[in-house]
Amino acid sequence: MNLTIAEVCDLPLAALLTDAEGAPIAATPEWRGAGPGTVLYRLRASRLAVAASPAEPASAALLDRLLTAISGASEALQGARRLRIAMLAASLRLVAGREVTTRGSSHDVVDMALAGIRARTGLEVCVEGRPAFPVDAPEVVALCLVQLAVNAERHARTTHLTLAPTDGAFHVLWPGTAGRPELPTSRRWQDRRGWGLGFSRIAADTVGAALHGPVSRPDGTVAATLELGLRDLALPLAAVQGQRIERATRTWDEETGCLPRSVVRAGSRLSACVEAAAADPGAVVSRDGWSARLAAGRCWVAIPPDGVMERARDVIDGTAHERALWDGVPEPHPTRVFALASLLGSRLGAPLPRVPAGVWNRRMAMLAPALRLAAPPCFTGLGALDPRICAYLAAELGGTLELSGDDLVLRLGPGQDGDERLAGLRAATGVARLS
Repeated sequence: MNLTIAEVCDLPLAALLTDAEGAPIAATPEWRGAGPGTVLYRLRASRLAVAASPAEPASAALLDRLLTAISGASEALQGARRLRIAMLAASLRLVAGREVTTRGSSHDVVDMALAGIRARTGLEVCVEGRPAFPVDAPEVVALCLVQLAVNAERHARTTHLTLAPTDGAFHVLWPGTAGRPELPTSRRWQDRRGWGLGFSRIAADTVGAALHGPVSRPDGTVAATLELGLRDLALPLAAVQGQRIERATRTWDEETGCLPRSVVRAGSRLSACVEAAAADPGAVVSRDGWSARLAAGRCWVAIPPDGVMERARDVIDGTAHERALWDGVPEPHPTRVFALASLLGSRLGAPLPRVPAGVWNRRMAMLAPALRLAAPPCFTGLGALDPRICAYLAAELGGTLELSGDDLVLRLGPGQDGDERLAGLRAATGVARLS
């Protein structure tokens, strides 16, 4: 979809269009500047920045700590482990709304994808051809290929597949015939159940790529393809004239199935957006996560990127979903990541994981040396927070694990009372209750 300058100003979002060097070209009235979570979409030689709703400071700080811990783990590793965690670190940064500026080659993509597929699946994998071409964000592209491979194993029940890079694209091939011709998922966290293909859609949008297939090929194989180098706007966006969709982006078609020239269905989410915009011309209205604006006789409807809080939930989901990539990674890296993901999840409404006393004692005895902690007390209460959280907090905050009657507590180091990682855990000044 091509947009004029006037149409950019009518988009139902807080958005700014810049040239390749970042100089402003046009903005919507709602634009107040870029902040954490701002998403950049490519549009030919320009970029469209779309602001996302922010997170409260403590959650944002925990998200930053989590991303830093994953990146730090990748830098401390070697070989296939380094490739796997580097792939995950860059991908989760992208999911969180951070810009990923790495650049590599198709060979880097294949090497990382192979490391990830072997960790995540039992598939036999071969590579067909090794053409060399440059790739932006190769770590992110590689994790997309891992998701396609996992999907093939899970849904097509294949036992082997082929990675076939061609100039500007990567094909994942397996024997058989295609069933459903689409890769159904949603870019919005609230509208999907799984993580992998939702991540792949978001990743493709951000790096200027597109997912195609799976489709049957004449040679008896099925192909799912990641095409690179696209410059079309990847924001899901449609222009509605009267009661008919006039034009739309490819990503809108994928996300909604409401294709250009089709009639707006009465009672649909799209219909609710159009009606709300008509009732308040010129204003941005929102209905069930979509936004719309009526301007110059045309209704623009967009599916905005998730806000920072939803993206933080996506990062937590991705950390859990890709736990197989952590196989063989030594302590203390997995403990740091698990603890930070759990603490961030707690701020977003999830319960902190707990274990019985016997399990706590066994696991803590193994963790304490890796995190250079003093010998932990023998806890005899009913249960306590997962020892990975306890060990991480003790190590990072300079505290000591102690018993207080039947309770397990963390006696904090000087000046640690206000740390955002302790939200909801403090029992008294200088003490955090862990049981």
